[in-house]
Amino acid sequence: MFVERKKRGKKILFLVVLVSIITTVVYFYNSSMFEQLKPTIVIENKIYWNLKNPVKVRIFDNIGIKNYKAILSDGENSVVLVNKTLETPLKDLKVEIEPPRLGMFFEKSNISLIIEATDSSKWNFFAGNSNSKSSEVIIDNKKPTLFTINNSYGIRKGGSALVIFKAEDENLDELYVNTNFDKKFKAQKFYKDGYYISLVAWPVSSDSFSATIVVKDKAGNKNKTKLGFYLKHKTYRTSKITLKDKFLEGKISELFSEEHSIDEAKSSIDKFKFVNEDLRKLNEDLIEDITSNVFIDEKITTFNLKPFYPLKNAAAVASYGDHRYFYYNDKLVSESYHLGLDLASVGFADIKSNNKSRVAYADFNGIYGKMPILYHGLGLYSLYGHCSEINFNVNDIVEPNKVIAKTGKSGLALGDHLHFGILVQGVEVRPEEWMDKKWIKLNINDIIENAKKLIDKK
Repeated sequence: MFVERKKRGKKILFLVVLVSIITTVVYFYNSSMFEQLKPTIVIENKIYWNLKNPVKVRIFDNIGIKNYKAILSDGENSVVLVNKTLETPLKDLKVEIEPPRLGMFFEKSNISLIIEATDSSKWNFFAGNSNSKSSEVIIDNKKPTLFTINNSYGIRKGGSALVIFKAEDENLDELYVNTNFDKKFKAQKFYKDGYYISLVAWPVSSDSFSATIVVKDKAGNKNKTKLGFYLKHKTYRTSKITLKDKFLEGKISELFSEEHSIDEAKSSIDKFKFVNEDLRKLNEDLIEDITSNVFIDEKITTFNLKPFYPLKNAAAVASYGDHRYFYYNDKLVSESYHLGLDLASVGFADIKSNNKSRVAYADFNGIYGKMPILYHGLGLYSLYGHCSEINFNVNDIVEPNKVIAKTGKSGLALGDHLHFGILVQGVEVRPEEWMDKKWIKLNINDIIENAKKLIDKK
């Protein structure tokens, strides 16, 4: 009996020990201290490196990174760029790998950057989980070739100009014309490989103008050259407009109600400020978004535009660039720029496009009313506001001299007229230039044809 009890006791003890061991193993297996997930390494698969700027790497792990290493190798030789152990493990680590000093083996083409990382887990006999990722490295420390071929002689405040240049690099990434007012004009391919063309514009709201061609490659090497336009300053009209109650309670109240489904208790001046400032900004932001689109892969070989005459026998009733100040009871309440040319003839007059184009927009747009926008290539757009009807749809091709719409008084218009606008990559410019045959020839067509002759001589 005693022996049986002793055996039974040993079995119970064994089971208790076994259960304890299993429980301990299960606990540690499921414990975060012993997690088995490898660190995640985020880095580009192919890196273009100018050996000046650091390479950015992100490493993250749910336990925390304990150590990371970066190795540059060509298969035969290797250099450890960094090998760092963290005193306090981090779950999300952003690392900048500084370039090495130049060595002979960097002349080879099969260079790799290897990132290794180990977390702080107690898994793998307390060694932690490790991961590595290798990226192909292209060493490129040569800046792109850049020089100007031809450009318009001058540019007027509120106006446009053209530039043609050559840019070459085997790893070419981006090129544009940068300006002092934080606008980047994109360049398109021109005539032959390695040549580019771009229209630029000087906004009426900017007191100064400067432009620089910027070319970058994928390694971050950059070249730039400043454009030497002759700057023609122009003074635009300033208008003082007294607001009438009939206008505020009529057109303004109507536009305000269209944007507010619930009748809000706003004063007539608050409604005007909303229409003239908030709604105007929304409408102009939409126009800028539509007209900033440039087809950079499209090659431009010629750009023979005819002058724009959208409305036959029309008189100008409001000019481009007019800085308007609005007063009510002798108090300044709001201001805005008029960024188009208002033309009027007869009611519901035909609006024609003089140049072949594609419809980029054909819908209602707040203060502009029914508004088609046409794209003519090279980042150039024409806009037609306050229409009573539109005859084409988005993406339709419009042939020259076709009636695209009819004048009206939709939007913020008191009488039947056309608000005619020209835009260069989202910037409203003087329509008068693009209505002038001589200006187009001297500043656009001749620049293109002379550039082609220079290119053909090379």
